[in-house]
Amino acid sequence: MVKKKVLIIGIIVSCLLAWIVIAASAGDGIKVVSPVGGTRIQWLNGTTIFNATFLNGTDVGSNVEIPKFNASFMVNISGVLLQIANITNGCVQIASTSDFSCVSLNATNLTVSEGNYTLYFNVSNGTASAITNVSANMSQSFVIDHTAPIVFASNISNPIGGNNYSTSILINTSAIDSVLGVSIVLFNITNSSDIQNATIIASQEGSSSRYVVSINTSHYPDGYYNLTIYANDSLGNLNNTARVSRVIFDNTAPTITHSCDDYVVGKDDVITCTCSTTDSLSGVNTSYGTNGRIFTASPSTSNSGNNQQTACSSQDKAGNIRISTLYYNVTSATSSSSSTTSSSSSSTSSGTNSSSNTTSSTTNQRASNDTNNTLQGNQGNSGTPDIKSINLWIVGGIVLLIIVSAIIYFLIKKFKTKKFK
Repeated sequence: MVKKKVLIIGIIVSCLLAWIVIAASAGDGIKVVSPVGGTRIQWLNGTTIFNATFLNGTDVGSNVEIPKFNASFMVNISGVLLQIANITNGCVQIASTSDFSCVSLNATNLTVSEGNYTLYFNVSNGTASAITNVSANMSQSFVIDHTAPIVFASNISNPIGGNNYSTSILINTSAIDSVLGVSIVLFNITNSSDIQNATIIASQEGSSSRYVVSINTSHYPDGYYNLTIYANDSLGNLNNTARVSRVIFDNTAPTITHSCDDYVVGKDDVITCTCSTTDSLSGVNTSYGTNGRIFTASPSTSNSGNNQQTACSSQDKAGNIRISTLYYNVTSATSSSSSTTSSSSSSTSSGTNSSSNTTSSTTNQRASNDTNNTLQGNQGNSGTPDIKSINLWIVGGIVLLIIVSAIIYFLIKKFKTKKFK
């Protein structure tokens, strides 16, 4: 009975040893060193380096003398191993070990589709061969990618060439890389002479293909700019062909010329004002108001008073708005009373008064442009003096004269009384 048990155990041990020998002969000693698992290879060409080491065991040769080994590197494409690099007598024994290193510097120029691959290694000495078939000894995954991210000028939804922008602007584009994904997107801003003004890193919106950044155009001098997209993957495949040209940054409002024919008028008189606008860069927005301006040609004079206002505003195509304000005074005298006075006077007197009023109005009421194109008229009153004020002065003078006379009278009377005593 004991002999039976020993026999069974012996058979099991023998099977186990046989399996170990078979496994060893299957090439477990071969291990791919380069590229390591997860490595990303830009393109299989003459500069790609493949490296594998293996133990020269009984599967491929003798440890006594250095054999001439041939080796090849392969990838699995649709279930078929495709050789991408080959070495003839190119494996070198590693010093003080029985390991051999096989390095290929020149991969064959095969057109291998982009994607994720597992690298296999086959070594032989002419009489025996072994291929890696244990996952731990393989380069689990490497990527072939030789295409730059996809981005076109049509992917840039903002800004648009030839359009006008002021203050804050959101720049956005879409970029796609089907193999590795986009690593970075840059917006390169140059002026009309293609001199670089800024390079700004865009932010990806979540996991989408949209990349955005906000800039303040007031940080740039007014003028024309070009915008180029730089989209890069993690292997350095760069696409910088997408470009938008002649984008206008304009943060200066239009120039306004605003004036009226008079700034001091009688009640219900007519004032005639004019307003013209220009913008040298983006141009005046003619859709704003009437031909790019909003103003009143004949401001109201129905109420008397000083510093009444009339304004003219204008907008350029970038959205900048400027407002010019003029001030004028309306006196209580009306046009009809002025006409009555003139008709009752001689023609010479009427002409003189008219000339005098015109000169006064021109000299004192004409305003000047400040840096904001704002005009301001004379703030003083004009017209007939207040009769009530004059009468009060006369009454006051008479009262004062009576008081002084009374004092002098009593002083004289007192003096005479003392003298006769």
